[in-house]
Amino acid sequence: MFKTLSPNSLVTNIEASVAIYKLLGFKKPVQMPETGKPDRVILKDDEVALLLQDKPSAESNLPSRYTNRQSAGAQLYFDLEHMEELPSCIDGNALFMKEIHTAFYGTNKFMIVDPDHFLLIFAEDKKES
Repeated sequence: MFKTLSPNSLVTNIEASVAIYKLLGFKKPVQMPETGKPDRVILKDDEVALLLQDKPSAESNLPSRYTNRQSAGAQLYFDLEHMEELPSCIDGNALFMKEIHTAFYGTNKFMIVDPDHFLLIFAEDKKES
């Protein structure tokens, strides 16, 4: 079921963060939005991926994570297959932040919060299926 795991780090300055990761050998294959100043970028090196997201973008996407004084702690992004099977396995055992929906970039995903307030994002790219 699981294919990869990509950490999502909230940063204060995407350009400065990208510069550091490029020094480490990461490449920036995707930025969102595609034109203008990005609020998210995906950096890759072979099979390792890291998503950097600016804090204002994260706050507007999930305001309840910030208005109740809970820090985002960590956000873990799981790329998987057959996502539709997973919500029923965890229903009632985790707080759903967002039910299954299609993101603006075409990926189906949903989000839950684990007991330590880490945000777990489960996504399936339907373009590949």
